[in-house]
Amino acid sequence: MNKKLLSLLLAVLLILPAFLTGCSESKENSDAKSNTETPSSDPTAVTDEPEETEFTRANVKDDLPDDLDFGGQELMFLARSKAWFEGEMYVEELNGETLNDAVYDRDTKVEDRLNVVVNYDLESDTNALINKNVTAGADEFAFHIGSAVDTVQYGVKGNYYNLLGEHPVYLNLNQPWWSQYYTQQESVCGKAFFATGDLFTSLIKLAFVTYANMKLVDDYQLESPYTLVREGKWTFDKEMEMASAVHIDNNGNGKKDNADTYGMTLAGMIGLDVYWSAFDLTICEKDENDIPSLAVNEEKMQAVLDKLLSYYVDCEFTWCPPNPDSDKEQDEIAQMLSEDRILFTPLRIMHTDQIRDMESPYGLIPLPKWNEEQEHYYTFEHDQYSIGGIPVSVQDPAMVSAVVEAMAADSYRYVTPAYYDVVLNGKYLRDKDSSEMLEIAMAGIKIDFGWIHTYSLSSISQSLIRDILYNTKSSNFTSAYASKKKVFDKMMSKLVENVEKINY
Repeated sequence: MNKKLLSLLLAVLLILPAFLTGCSESKENSDAKSNTETPSSDPTAVTDEPEETEFTRANVKDDLPDDLDFGGQELMFLARSKAWFEGEMYVEELNGETLNDAVYDRDTKVEDRLNVVVNYDLESDTNALINKNVTAGADEFAFHIGSAVDTVQYGVKGNYYNLLGEHPVYLNLNQPWWSQYYTQQESVCGKAFFATGDLFTSLIKLAFVTYANMKLVDDYQLESPYTLVREGKWTFDKEMEMASAVHIDNNGNGKKDNADTYGMTLAGMIGLDVYWSAFDLTICEKDENDIPSLAVNEEKMQAVLDKLLSYYVDCEFTWCPPNPDSDKEQDEIAQMLSEDRILFTPLRIMHTDQIRDMESPYGLIPLPKWNEEQEHYYTFEHDQYSIGGIPVSVQDPAMVSAVVEAMAADSYRYVTPAYYDVVLNGKYLRDKDSSEMLEIAMAGIKIDFGWIHTYSLSSISQSLIRDILYNTKSSNFTSAYASKKKVFDKMMSKLVENVEKINY
């Protein structure tokens, strides 16, 4: 990949209304630059002043004390065993693979720097184990890496330290390796019990983008989606207009099935979720005291549902898998894409691995905007991305916070660039256009409080678009929302009340 393009990507990645954090320079680097003298205006003057160096993540320093030494203490990190997260936190040994070795080196450096030993326990049900330990007061797991949607509900119940409080002494969530956007959205009453950022590659892998089969774009002589994105004209209406050109009944049975060729897939329930972010829809907002409340734009929601329904039910050029609540549908759609039987589809970035051997060219572009008046392209994050927290049963949260901070900082410096090198070095993306498009998509990751805390709010995020379209096969948002709003309000009040009582 072009070195300058990769440097640009890493420098500006995550800086717009992004879900991740901007790659700002540290105070040390800023001071170093400000101390550089201005060269003499005399063209004959000789100066030994070095040229300003190009920004690199490796030069960004953390603010951990240099003399931290924890005497060889061992810490157990609890993480998920699901294949999606393999290698995210733990790798067994160096094997020559760029990403694997970056993760291994990260842990080794942190262990040597702080004189600790970090061990991992990978389990399928991490939440149950933490609940058991917290209830028993057992200091078994120092740090819990769990599911964003499942684990966060236990924070507001009091099972984790407030990461913005006094106990995680060395954790600095204002550093660029932590997502300030996530913290702002997850927090309640100025308290946040989990953090996410560069420590977790799943934050990138589980982001949804639009996959475009460029062979079909050329075959049907369609407009360049790359140009449309650059001109701000890549909207849902434009996507569907282009998709309408593509439908072939390959098996000649006169029925829509997964043997046909389609212009677009809406990918069932998970595919519908992407439009919360793509169309800049809001569930909750917070006031100046960090108190959340419902803030649904009912008029816009109604318009969105009307449009989605028009393509979801009776549209011949779209395909929705019949198993709407299974992740297997995503794999099925990726396979259809690789066989040149889908023009456009929203899929997670991790599916680049599944279609890496696809013969036809494909491209990645952002999810479409609601309309051209929408200022930015926004990207949906599948709710299984990783978050991390320190259980309240931990006796030395200061030590844990130092280890976690050091690991996150080294992930920012080396693991994230390694992951982007793996994704962008030609194995997966095949043109500079897609690299540029991925930059745009990752700079616009968006999700709000209502998605983060959905299980504490009677599954509010799933109860609107998903349930209305799938269960009722209608688009009557007003009545559906009215019937559930009292429950949502009640659950919100309970959530805030619970958090107000937490004082650690």
